[in-house]
Amino acid sequence: MALVSVLIPAYNAQKTIGETLKAAQQQTYGDLEIIVVDDGSTDETADIVSQVSDQDPRVSLIRQSNTGVAVARNTALARSKGSLIAPLDADDLWHPTKIERQVANLLKAPDHVGLDYCWFVDIDADSKITRCYMSRLQGDIYQPLIVGNFIGNSSVPLIRRTLLEQIGGWDPGLRAANAQGCEDWLLYLQIAERARAVLSPALLVGYRQLPQMMSRNVRQMTQSYELTMNYARASRPNVPEDLFAKSRRDFDLYISGIQDTTRTSKIQEMLAATRRDLGIRSKRGGFSSDLARGLLRTVLKVYHLGTNVSASIHGCHFGTIEPNTRCPICDPLE
Repeated sequence: MALVSVLIPAYNAQKTIGETLKAAQQQTYGDLEIIVVDDGSTDETADIVSQVSDQDPRVSLIRQSNTGVAVARNTALARSKGSLIAPLDADDLWHPTKIERQVANLLKAPDHVGLDYCWFVDIDADSKITRCYMSRLQGDIYQPLIVGNFIGNSSVPLIRRTLLEQIGGWDPGLRAANAQGCEDWLLYLQIAERARAVLSPALLVGYRQLPQMMSRNVRQMTQSYELTMNYARASRPNVPEDLFAKSRRDFDLYISGIQDTTRTSKIQEMLAATRRDLGIRSKRGGFSSDLARGLLRTVLKVYHLGTNVSASIHGCHFGTIEPNTRCPICDPLE
């Protein structure tokens, strides 16, 4: 069995760190080490982790002054021993079979495959599901990653250690530029430059959505996104500009959901973003089918049109769902 290192950066996470640690401890894959980096918390986060580590030798705690999520993850990476790395945010949850499934999938893949990702759901403060994400992309994922971070969040992937070491871990430069938020997206682009990806097609991660989340800071997230796309442009100058235009349109839709969750606002922002995208495409002479498909997906997700809402897992506690469940609201066209 391969040793898997679970890396958990934590900052003022006393409300969630206990549940997150439990999700890591209860993995059916047994060969784990769980490293928590307390990144200058001023609450009881470190005390909670210490109590858990006293009972479970797989859990260890590192304390440091506040330096940001990228540095905290790199601190954990430097102290870890596993050949496979599983990042986990201090407020997210895993299904018990998450690591077992991903290890099996990644280890049977060729050596040029460096990352396994799975499906995930958004969860609220009570760990109830609010939305599901089910991408099906595999292989060379660099260009699809420009359009959007379909891997989703830091708690999703299982990554080969050698690949992370080649890259140098997570880039702290976004925090230095006061632009935190897209560290994961930037890392996935760097991974995709060097390796291929495989998918474990199951809902294995609960991604916590809270008002104080870093990704809720619109100005900071926008700057972080722009710096990440600047990296992608410089790294692969031959990538068609249409991909970056589509990426910006989708990012605008995401930002609109942060700023105002009313349906009217969402539709207005969707039309504004689409208008810009259509303006670019009209100069090239045509309307693309992938744009139409993307718009239809967005409308279906906003209004739940043509779906069996009663069959949805929305509102269910993450711990009660089966990983192979499908959501007719979030995945209506498959």
